[in-house]
Formats: sequence, C-alpha cells, structure tokens
Amino acid sequence: MDTTQPTVIICHASEDKNSFVIPFTYKLAEYGVRSQVDEWELQQNDSIIEKIFTEGIKNASAFLIILSNLSAHKPWVTEELRPGLIKRIAVHCKIVPVLIENAELPEVLNTGEWVKIRDLDNYDREIQQIVRIIRGDLTEPAAPIAAPAPTAFVAPSAPPSIVATPKPLAQTVDSAIPGLSPSETIALKISNEYAVEKGRTFINTSDIRRMLEANGLTPQVSNKSLDLLDEKGLIKAARIMGTAGVEIFNVTPYGFEAYARAFIPGYDELAFKMLNGLANEGLATNDDLASRFNIPMSVVNFTLDVFETKNLIKKGKSLGGAVLVKNVTDVGKRLLEGK
Repeated sequence: MDTTQPTVIICHASEDKNSFVIPFTYKLAEYGVRSQVDEWELQQNDSIIEKIFTEGIKNASAFLIILSNLSAHKPWVTEELRPGLIKRIAVHCKIVPVLIENAELPEVLNTGEWVKIRDLDNYDREIQQIVRIIRGDLTEPAAPIAAPAPTAFVAPSAPPSIVATPKPLAQTVDSAIPGLSPSETIALKISNEYAVEKGRTFINTSDIRRMLEANGLTPQVSNKSLDLLDEKGLIKAARIMGTAGVEIFNVTPYGFEAYARAFIPGYDELAFKMLNGLANEGLATNDDLASRFNIPMSVVNFTLDVFETKNLIKKGKSLGGAVLVKNVTDVGKRLLEGK
C-alpha cells in the first residue's frame, strides 16, 4: 500500500464547509491525507473552471467533489461539470465524488469510483474507502496513522482533578499520543502549551525554537517534526516563499484535542461537563464556562473550537473576547445522551 502523504483538493459549496467539510478533513488527516479546502470553497456565483485555472491541480493526488442537497443545484455543478472538464481534471488526478444527504450522482461524474455517505455522524468505513481510492489500493483496509478523534467523550474510571495543568514533559512521551514520534509529541506539546499561555493558536516558530532546543530538538528535527504535524492535520502551516521549514503555523482543533487528551488531566471529563453545561445548565459564553469550571479562557476557547469542528455546537458572533454559543446541536445532544 502506498505510504506517502497524498494531498487532495476538496471542492465544495460554502454552505457545507463548517457542517461537513472541516470535520471530514480531520478524518482524512487521521490517515495521513492532507486537504486543500479554503482555496476550493465555492460561493453561489463562483466558477469551478476559474478555480482550476487560478489554483491549479497538478500537485493533487485526488479531486474530491462534495455533493450535497445544496451543492447539487449550484451552477458549478449543473452547468460547468461537463465531460470535457472532467477529462481535463482526470489527466492530472483522480476524481472522487462524495455524496452526502440525499444528493444524487450526476451522470457526467459516473465515470469511476464514488462514495455515498449515508450517516453523517458515523462514516469511518466510508473514510477508509475514500483513502483506499486516493492511494490506489482497493483491497487492503486503510489504517489511521494517529489516534482518531473520539466520537464521544469517555469519562475516566477514577474521577480526575479537573484542572488545566499540563503533565510535566519529563513524563515518557513515546506513547503519549499514538501515531506520533517522541519529537513530534514534544513539538505538539510545547506548541499547545505556548498557545494556551498566549491565548492564541497562531505561533511563530522562532517564538518556541528555544524551548524546542531545550528539549533536545535541533532546528532540523524541529522543522521535520512540524512538517509531519502539518501533514497529519495537527497544525496548519503557512509556507513562506524562500524559507525552509515551518516558520508560522496555527494549532488546529484536532491538534489541541490530541494534546489535551494526552497532557491535561481529566480533559475528557472536563469537555463532557462543558458540553453538558451548555446544553442543560444555562451556560452560554466562554466566560460562563471559564468561571463555572475555573479554567483558563484559552482552554475554554480552544475546546469550543473542537466542539464546533465536530458539529457539537453552533457559535454566534464574537464581541471583543466574548464567544457566544448559540446552541448545542442534535449531534451534541445525542453524545450527551450516550446514543
């Protein structure tokens, strides 16, 4: 089976981005598949042909087209997806339609493999099928390269202390986060601790380089570790022309959750209680949660990002530093009910 790190383009309607596409990319990242998403978000009057000319597709392993009840009626689907265009794309990469909700496969796309996702709350089998198509192996089951994001928060058997104090780095890191090497684990841990301290996910590598070196990571090892974390979806790097390695990056919700579950004691139970507080105890803002559970605001904000990525909550507009949670979704409520 191909073990390289493929990159896929995910062409999608803007309305499907938060509800499906972002969680979908994190599932792909668990299998080592990188996704180009923001560049291929199509608004109502956007042209897929123009996107192909401006963004390019030559470096992609596959071109995934998300077809939903909404996108199936967009002009870029109904008017622009013609046989000639499909052939042009197929010269450079595989085309994989992904159908969600009640969307039907357009005849023009019925030329090869396609995948139908029937249950948006549980589609691990379909993700494996998509990964096998991307890698060109339709027989061997795909396996995640990192611990998958949990579908439910599992409370530990013994009630832990619900605090946001990280475990010391002296703790063995080899198995702290399955699928990561010790150097990757150290880089992820230090990056997240810095993000929590500063209250932002945006990080300039130069700000943490001394800490990485103090923990035995040379600049070369640091750069390689950050590159791998980027490939696995745990950070999102912004590449700067003319520079080697990752100079600027953001910790992703998936990356924060992987760190928190490994190094913040009682995080699973804390996250469950935060979600329950939003659903059943009248808590509605990040300030409510920080006060109720006596935890740093940054941990609250990053956890809310995790919730939103998993479609557990819907956030409203932020005013200053205040984050309003509009509601807990049906997915979040079912999680709390254990269904």
